[in-house]
Amino acid sequence: MALAMQRSSARPVFGAKKPAPVRVARSRASAVSVRADGAQVQVDIDKPLGLVLEQSNAAGGGLVVKSSRGNAAKAGIKAGDTIIYTSSFFGDELWPADKLSFTNNAVANCPSPVTFVFVPGENTKVNVKRLPKRPAPARFGRKLTTAEKALASHICVDCGYIYCDSTPFDETPANYRCPQCNAPKRRFVAYDADSGKSTGVAEGTLGTIATVIGGLLGIGVLAYLATSV
Repeated sequence: MALAMQRSSARPVFGAKKPAPVRVARSRASAVSVRADGAQVQVDIDKPLGLVLEQSNAAGGGLVVKSSRGNAAKAGIKAGDTIIYTSSFFGDELWPADKLSFTNNAVANCPSPVTFVFVPGENTKVNVKRLPKRPAPARFGRKLTTAEKALASHICVDCGYIYCDSTPFDETPANYRCPQCNAPKRRFVAYDADSGKSTGVAEGTLGTIATVIGGLLGIGVLAYLATSV
């Protein structure tokens, strides 16, 4: 999903070419990639984030971290750091973090974990308002191990997460949620690991289709009546 960005004829004030990542470290809360000049850090953080943001007053823009607790703190984000990218609504892209309300909505609705790119401390080098959108880190579509394939029984229709737990899926509690996108249990359908295909329709899908069809029929009836008068 593209983020609409305003064009400007002004010459960019900030922004040298981004150096390639040179070191990768891992923690329970995130996968951290530190760039060569140490200017930008990318982290994946599980929800709940424990992060409060506010609009930056720096010339380059961005969102300043007002407070960082829980998973955000474990990932290395500190108060005073500047967020320059976050996951999009569907988690398939990274969007520049230049508007507080828009970013908060995207982060609240995107699947967990949420990707953040931040600058330690105050932003003095990056013009966030002129940043392009970026592809999100590869996250879905992992290949199952032999052991996981033997246990695979259900798949989440919203994000593709495959249930491979030793506990039978039907015996999971009613409040079970997808660990990848937080979808409820009713959004899982049976999955055949050998063919890689799902069977059945997730609860709620038929209702949505019926609503759409009903709406189209209603529009057709109204159009017919309007032309018949």
